Amino acid sequence: VQAEQLNWLHYLMNFGSITANDSAANFDGIRVDAVDNVDADLLQIAADYFKAAYGVDKNDATANQHLSILEDWSHNDPEYVKDFGNNQLTMDDYMHTQLIWSLTKDMRMRGTMQRFMDYYLVNRNHDSTENTAIPNYSFVRAHDSEVQTVIAQIISELHPDVKNSLAPTADQLAEAFKVYNNDEKQADKKYTQYTMPSAYAMLLTNKDTV
Repeated sequence: VQAEQLNWLHYLMNFGSITANDSAANFDGIRVDAVDNVDADLLQIAADYFKAAYGVDKNDATANQHLSILEDWSHNDPEYVKDFGNNQLTMDDYMHTQLIWSLTKDMRMRGTMQRFMDYYLVNRNHDSTENTAIPNYSFVRAHDSEVQTVIAQIISELHPDVKNSLAPTADQLAEAFKVYNNDEKQADKKYTQYTMPSAYAMLLTNKDTV
């Protein structure tokens, strides 16, 4: 498995050069999926590759050109990543959770803005530090968070007999997306998120995160 990962890593990072003799089409970095379900050695293999291939451990400018992110949902992961040298960006799930629950949920269940100050990976109560935060990234929603799960909920309600709403048929998926897309346009939503611009405004102006 480790050898196969290294082979795929090299292939993806040199994808343009290998497939089209075009280095401009190579990838700059990677996303390591489901980190909590794989051996941590795979992270070290990726880290060693980036150091050897690009010298990301030499200076910040080079490191910033080849950022990689981890899908590491566990709140134990940031300290682990830090202990092994911050070779990839850990997920700030605290920020992700608050962007969703304090800004995009229905008012009847929405959290307070104070939770951004109380529930965090990076303490922003005193926002004047430099180079002290664990390198991290945050996001509002992704393909399998706040989209896939919402679609699955819609499918479950449209088709209660479906055993796995995360694995629908093409027709069921198309039907669910019609409901999803229409719900986004409503002032009173049943499934989708409210005030997405506010969440992205917070995301894009936040300090000490990517």
